[in-house]
Amino acid sequence: MPSLTRVEAAERAALLTVRSYRIALDLTDAGPEFSSDTTIEFQAADTAASTFLDLRASRVLSVLLNDEPLDPAGLVDGRLPLTGLRPENTLRVRARMAYSTDGEGMHRHVDPADGQTYLYAMSFLDAAPRWFACFDQPDLKAGFDLEVRCPPEWTVIGNGAATRSEPGHWRLASTRPLATYFVTLVAGPYASITTEHDGIAVGLHARASLAPHLQAEAADILGVTTAALDRYHELFGIRYPFGEYHQAFVPDFNAGAMENPGCVTLRDQYIFRSAATRGERSDRASTITHEMAHMWFGDLVTMRWWDDLWLNESFAEYMGYRVCAEMTGEQSGLAELAWIDFGLHRKDWGRIADQAPSTHPVAGNGSSDAAAALTDFDGISYAKGASVLKQLAAHLGDEVFFAGLRLHFQRHQFGNAEFADLIAAWTDAGAVDLGSWAQRWLRTSGLDTLTAEQRPAGEDGPTAEQRPDGEDGPAAGEVWLSRSSPDGSQRPHTVRVTGFDAQARPRLDEQVTLHSDAVRVGACDSGPLRLVVADSADDSWAKIRFGSAGWQPVAELLPRIAAAPTRVVLYNAIRDAVRDAELDPARALDMVLAAVAQEPVELVAAELLEFATDELAGSYARPADRPVRRARVAELAGQLLAGSEAGSDAQLAAGRAGIHASDDTAWLRAWWAGQRLPAGLVIDAELRWALVTRLAALGALSAADIDAELARDESAAGVLHAAKARAMRPDPAAKQAAWALLTEPSRLPASELYSSAAGFFEPSQTELTAAYLPRFFTEMPATAAHRHGWALGRVILTAFPVTAASPRVLELAEAALASQSLDPAVRRAFVDGADALRRAVRSLRRYGGSDETAGPGQGGQNPTARVGP
Repeated sequence: MPSLTRVEAAERAALLTVRSYRIALDLTDAGPEFSSDTTIEFQAADTAASTFLDLRASRVLSVLLNDEPLDPAGLVDGRLPLTGLRPENTLRVRARMAYSTDGEGMHRHVDPADGQTYLYAMSFLDAAPRWFACFDQPDLKAGFDLEVRCPPEWTVIGNGAATRSEPGHWRLASTRPLATYFVTLVAGPYASITTEHDGIAVGLHARASLAPHLQAEAADILGVTTAALDRYHELFGIRYPFGEYHQAFVPDFNAGAMENPGCVTLRDQYIFRSAATRGERSDRASTITHEMAHMWFGDLVTMRWWDDLWLNESFAEYMGYRVCAEMTGEQSGLAELAWIDFGLHRKDWGRIADQAPSTHPVAGNGSSDAAAALTDFDGISYAKGASVLKQLAAHLGDEVFFAGLRLHFQRHQFGNAEFADLIAAWTDAGAVDLGSWAQRWLRTSGLDTLTAEQRPAGEDGPTAEQRPDGEDGPAAGEVWLSRSSPDGSQRPHTVRVTGFDAQARPRLDEQVTLHSDAVRVGACDSGPLRLVVADSADDSWAKIRFGSAGWQPVAELLPRIAAAPTRVVLYNAIRDAVRDAELDPARALDMVLAAVAQEPVELVAAELLEFATDELAGSYARPADRPVRRARVAELAGQLLAGSEAGSDAQLAAGRAGIHASDDTAWLRAWWAGQRLPAGLVIDAELRWALVTRLAALGALSAADIDAELARDESAAGVLHAAKARAMRPDPAAKQAAWALLTEPSRLPASELYSSAAGFFEPSQTELTAAYLPRFFTEMPATAAHRHGWALGRVILTAFPVTAASPRVLELAEAALASQSLDPAVRRAFVDGADALRRAVRSLRRYGGSDETAGPGQGGQNPTARVGP
């Protein structure tokens, strides 16, 4: 079906003013379809003009425009032509719509735990026409009224307050103007917890089978929710504008969450059914605060077209982490992790995207159509944009920053705006020369590289051309900060630069702003510095390197540096350098394991151990070297496990890391049987599945074993774990069955396909899966015939065979990309996957011949080193 173009949207917005939608849904039919009856009131500026309605129905029953019937056969490729318009128009469309299984439109999930049916609507980005007729673009906002008929035991919630007039009959209150992409409905026998805060009704909802876990998690979720409401009221000067505030934790969700006004939908994995660490709770908290920030950024004021998507996501990302970091009281433990999580997880995601061939500016991407916009829904729009806004807030100061935002909300509330409108609001609030800042940071792509180093006496420093006007050349022992840019852009960086002595004590700590290619930081009177770190507080957006000092000082001092943000900067520098083929992965593994052995923050240790297993012992290692490298990770996990407090986050993280890295089937089976466990560690449902999937990958479990485990845990989560375990089995029949799921039409939920995709190209099974490599690049593009939206690209990218990194596979990827007929979502997945593959191949070419290991059984450490005692 054609994707709405920017030109078409502008023409339709100039013609139409949409007043209201009245939607009546009948969800009582247990079949594959439901009834949707939509009435739209709208005005037309030119009665001689024509336009079209968006509708993707299984069957159109009738269409009335101003009481005149239209031929339903006119609906072609999701568009129904409209002619004969009047100044005031009423359009009514009755249709049968299909339930979906891909997390878009009206998604239906049958809970394997109890057989109950659950629905939720996901309208982003262009999925609204899959459940109601509409003019689907972000700048045609209107009020919505919904009426729902459903089974009598169901609960219904949505954008407006829901009232049950009788069992099975619900009405949702009229809303303020909403964009079609965040209209939602949640219906089913959901378990609910409701309360009130500051006059706002607040609700939590999850499947009935998760009710005990929802009850257990409610205090933490509500604590974050109410604290965030209070803080946003304080910062934005406008109270939450959409009445009630519900959070529905729903199954098979594609994203982390969706900011539907009044009814946020979140993936139900956030209702922890097993032990969770502080890091995982911090991640949930930042998701809650991110979605709440959208109530102002995106919902109250909505971008006019998708090229300003960053106005939603970058602001919500920045504000979400900022508000989390400011929390006090019972949430203070999460607050200290917020920016660490952002730096280690989100910024790494964004930096990968910003160095890929698919990179793009934060703003002003054009987005010629909605499909193109969806491909740019990535780590640049989130993490890079948030990092840039963090720089801007520091540059402007909070007074000007938030005064400008308040003006922006006041001027455009319940309407649409563009980036220029926000710049105008900040300028009116006192900001100066924002146009130049925006051009350098928001309309360019790529990362600068920042290097801070102490110049020894007699060594040449920056040239006169590189230094700021009036700046003298370097004196002995001075520290300079320099920058290299991939595109010559003069992006300003306001960062801290910290110099450490040989005992990892900070001896120089200065904040500087870099406008040119180099700036003097200062001199250290206490003697030579062993390591100088640029952006030591992790405030900017750049790669960090260490000049002539190289990596040895990093290796020596990283485990002993006290400041967690600085350690995050150094860990990220290691990851960047490995992917840039500037650092031998074998040496990186030595550095990471030595540092993680002393890393006090569980979230950091868990992330780096995963990087070590999946990349340093995975795609960046020759297959012959992988078992030995995995064994080293497993050995460290065992040491951390032995030294951790019983029942602690550190113990849980070490246990998970050990399971993920271990090849010791005897030890894994013992834990699976509840034997040889350290005191305080409980093998709960999630840990059991971690053991099952690892044992399956090692060929130690049969299909019957997996089925038996699923019978023990007949939950939605269990189904996903079982799908991954089946795909991971080193058995030709298992691979053939998984391949069919990935490439052929299926009514299975997309979430099951993602799980199967994640398990297919297991790093230890390169010979078994070799025959599927050419098939991947010839057969995956054809899935665009039966898959679309999120699912199309995500299945391909999740399954992408990066672990099979070789020049031959890279040639296959590049040949596939040469095709001019690839669907945009397929092309984007191939571009990003090929970039990861290309980086691994380049590293292996440069470092793969090292004699760091001789392969399993020929020296090195025992490849089946045990985690446990």
